[in-house]
Amino acid sequence: MLVVTGCGRTTSQHADTKPEMALPAQLEQGAEISVGLARDMERAISRVYPAIVRLDVISEQAADGRMKKERGFGSGVIIRSDGYLITNHHVAGRARRIRCRLASGEEVEGRIVGTDPLADVTVVRLDLEQRKSAEPLPTAEFGDSDALRVGDIVLAMGSPGGVSQSVTRGIVSNTALILPSGTLTLDGENVGSLVRWIAHDAQIFGGNSGGPLVDMQGRIVGINEIAFAGIGGAIPGNLARSIAEQIIEKGRVDRSWIGLITQTRPKSLPVEKGVLVASVMPDSPAEEADLRPGDILLSYDGVEVDGSMPEDLPLFNVLVVSTPIGKEVVVKYLRDGEEREARLRTRRREPARGRDRLLRSWGVTAQDFTLFSAMAYLRESTDGVIVSSVSAGGPAAQAEPPIQPGDVIIAVEGETVVNLEALEKKTEKILEGRVGAHPVLVAFERGRSRFLSVVRIGQPPRPDRPERTKRPDFPAVVQAVPTSLAEVLGLPDTGGIRVAYVFPGLSVDQAGIQTDDIIISFDGVPVRARRPEDAMQFVRQIRARKSGSVIPVELLRKGEKIRVELTLAESMDAAAEADRYEARLLDFDARALTLQDRALRKLPDDFKALLVERVEEASASELAGLRTGDLLISIAGRPISDTAALEEIVKALEKERPRYVVLFVRRGVNTMYLEVEPDWNRDHTVSQVTGLEIGQ
Repeated sequence: MLVVTGCGRTTSQHADTKPEMALPAQLEQGAEISVGLARDMERAISRVYPAIVRLDVISEQAADGRMKKERGFGSGVIIRSDGYLITNHHVAGRARRIRCRLASGEEVEGRIVGTDPLADVTVVRLDLEQRKSAEPLPTAEFGDSDALRVGDIVLAMGSPGGVSQSVTRGIVSNTALILPSGTLTLDGENVGSLVRWIAHDAQIFGGNSGGPLVDMQGRIVGINEIAFAGIGGAIPGNLARSIAEQIIEKGRVDRSWIGLITQTRPKSLPVEKGVLVASVMPDSPAEEADLRPGDILLSYDGVEVDGSMPEDLPLFNVLVVSTPIGKEVVVKYLRDGEEREARLRTRRREPARGRDRLLRSWGVTAQDFTLFSAMAYLRESTDGVIVSSVSAGGPAAQAEPPIQPGDVIIAVEGETVVNLEALEKKTEKILEGRVGAHPVLVAFERGRSRFLSVVRIGQPPRPDRPERTKRPDFPAVVQAVPTSLAEVLGLPDTGGIRVAYVFPGLSVDQAGIQTDDIIISFDGVPVRARRPEDAMQFVRQIRARKSGSVIPVELLRKGEKIRVELTLAESMDAAAEADRYEARLLDFDARALTLQDRALRKLPDDFKALLVERVEEASASELAGLRTGDLLISIAGRPISDTAALEEIVKALEKERPRYVVLFVRRGVNTMYLEVEPDWNRDHTVSQVTGLEIGQ
């Protein structure tokens, strides 16, 4: 099983350096080796360990017509004193926020400089202005990963489980590990087409992805990425360093593309070297050079190439993508046993697929076409917008016919949709000055079919809360009396309704009904209730009557029959009818307290707060510790008396944009302060670096 969550657990690696007794020569020599190894390890750890960073990442993933937040942990290592660190793309490449904890215990924010899903490498820069310490930032240096040999001792460092820095020891078991094609795909990119992993047996666990693999000289020789069949796999340090340097310099990685898919050479072919051309992309440099499937490539840009084994193919791919963009390259190849030569000019390689973006007014997430995703859709151009996910209750899903994930929006109101930017501008123009939803004619493709549909884009106006029907209620908590309970209590086997709690000051309380009373007759009709649903039916019967009615009620109280008169009053406020406010900027919803809330929580009548009904998953408020069911007493020192006060405070905070917002809440019998770091920048984006998916 392939695990792409990294590695690391704390172990004791130090051996005794002072034997207590004389040893035979062979054992003494072994002890000397152990002492030397311990010293080497201690030196290597001291050089790299202080530069290890624990990453707490909030990322986004398109799902259900929205960008869903997710929380994850990973590791990184600082490689420059001005705050640059390297980690994996699968750890931080889709991050909205990155919280970095240094080995010293300091915590600072990080921002993505650039990310490359193809090699699974991301560069993050620490916000050094947040540091309180004046000490220089610790860094680690890269070594030469090409110099590694099977059997070399290596150390895996990182933060397993996102809890603490750790070190484990192992040996290199393979310097060119490959996985079955397509085993590891990130954002549509086949990582194994470029990466040959350094395999090692240093024990690793989830959370150490992005942490360094270190040699005994204390140099980075790999970036840990995977666990496979009980062994760890690290991206070679030379490859990771090259990508990191390009990202730091330009914010991206520039790669060439020629439009070839290659595979290993079949053993049945009567040739000893070369790479087999499996496919040629249409309108590519390779097609223009008349290369064809079945050709055997012998050299590329003066470098001999081979594809005898799967391990050879990443080397050829690296050679191609590393060619300067626009360079004219000479390719020598065999066709029908004849050696030939072709010239082609490389082009810039695009990402495998576009990044997802939210189209709130449509209830979908969508992405632009790239050259490769257009090829996958068998399209002649990159015009159009791919729908990646759809909200079940959103405008697109409610259209006739509905739009589905994988559909391609090609026109709106008769105007061709070229890309996401054009669709966003068209949507903005349509909705300008309008309130509520607006129907638009949409053309979309699904496979070979072209559909027309009407989508009511925009948000419908929030309806005024309808006047609720004036119905009576029974303001008490009740339960049915089953036969077993009736026997114990000495009650008739017909059962009854037992009063478990009476809300003070309301109609039931005013009628003199008390907790532990058994209702045996209501309005002259015997009450037969043995099952839980019978109690529900009793309450429903009351709600079917008119408010103001006076109903005789017969009770059993401590074995005595008591008769009272209950005046049915309008129902007390229910949770479903309470005032609510969606504090979207703080990622939670809250509602007013009902009388039932106050009674069940034993809250004083003058206690002012709102009940938190929902907290956005992986949001800043959840990370700060806010939970559903908390009572929100104040925000930033400002008391919360009702939903109107909450709305006013949130709007003020949006203008002020403080770094921290303190919530004062009550949970159970305790109160606590929660420090939230809101994400005021809701339009945060991440630049994606070009990668590799379909071919070179």
